[in-house]
Amino acid sequence: MKIAILTLPLLTNYGGILQAYALQTVLERMGHEVVHLQPKHSRLHNPVVMPLVWVKRLYRKYFQGDRQLPIFEDPYKWARKNTDRFISNNLNCRFLAPEEWNEGLAREYDAFVVGSDQVWRPNYTSDVTRFFTAFLGHSDISRIAYAASFGVDVNEFSEAQIACGREYLKLFSAISVREKSGIRLCKELFDVQACQVLDPTMLLRREDYQRFASTAPQSPGNLMVYVLDRTEEKDAFISEFAEKRGLVPFYANSKTEISWDVDISIGERKQPPLENWLRGFADAEFILTDSFHACVFSILFHKPFGVFGNLERGLSRIESLLQPLGLMDRCLIDAPVDLDKPIDWKFIDKVLMQKAESSLEFLKQGLNKK
Repeated sequence: MKIAILTLPLLTNYGGILQAYALQTVLERMGHEVVHLQPKHSRLHNPVVMPLVWVKRLYRKYFQGDRQLPIFEDPYKWARKNTDRFISNNLNCRFLAPEEWNEGLAREYDAFVVGSDQVWRPNYTSDVTRFFTAFLGHSDISRIAYAASFGVDVNEFSEAQIACGREYLKLFSAISVREKSGIRLCKELFDVQACQVLDPTMLLRREDYQRFASTAPQSPGNLMVYVLDRTEEKDAFISEFAEKRGLVPFYANSKTEISWDVDISIGERKQPPLENWLRGFADAEFILTDSFHACVFSILFHKPFGVFGNLERGLSRIESLLQPLGLMDRCLIDAPVDLDKPIDWKFIDKVLMQKAESSLEFLKQGLNKK
């Protein structure tokens, strides 16, 4: 089958890129031809304003010490260089202009797979109806959702978006979600049945990621820190945690999560290679994070970890991941937890194997329905 995957724009988020890679790999190993449909990156530049922009960049580069700042190249694109390279080398992508998202695509593919990641979170996408496949109209084409996520356990949709979801999700032959709370939201908001499956990254083995990690240089420490929303409190906890255990912390991401309005050098914004991020899990003795996918890879690499509860980004996804594995005691929310408690990796591997088998079966059966 020719399958088109619909997921969030693949930019600099490591977890988002790797879940796309994993889902593509799984489907290809089933014998399918797979492509990710992605929106074209379009940043329009005013030709009248740009000379002034170049002059400002020159001043910042040579008089304010931001030596890596490109003069004529888009800094946003420059910050994505490493992740763009990984995407280009490892993912099959087709980039579409706004007018190309139409019913004609239904004649080019045998099936559309929506997911994974927070594709059903309106705040994370400019057009959530795309992930209901509204652009395909009512064409007779196979559609399934694999591990689609709302990100949170409450309704964030407008009435119009709910109406659109009710109309088009009923055309899906199978719907699965990443979080347990997503089953309830599917029923309450859209009146459709859903089941829970594993995030695509957990359908692959550690060895599938180790081959990328092995190409990266050794990590500069043994306490991997991957925090998307840094605060003084988190930084203080990390410093104290490292000092008590004699660990050397290293930060595994850039400051791309911070607004571009903040005065940060371009070098601090350039996202390090994804291979370095994966190498971090291989080298670390411990991981501290507030990221769902960093928890996933800590588990896949059998590394002890602690996760900061992030209410704004949503706790339901963390809880849905950790609870079935008996790992809720790794979550740093309010009460102090014992992060030195050993993890029963045999039990976790057994649970994940069972869940991976049922998740793969969902994919196979879903693609065979019409």
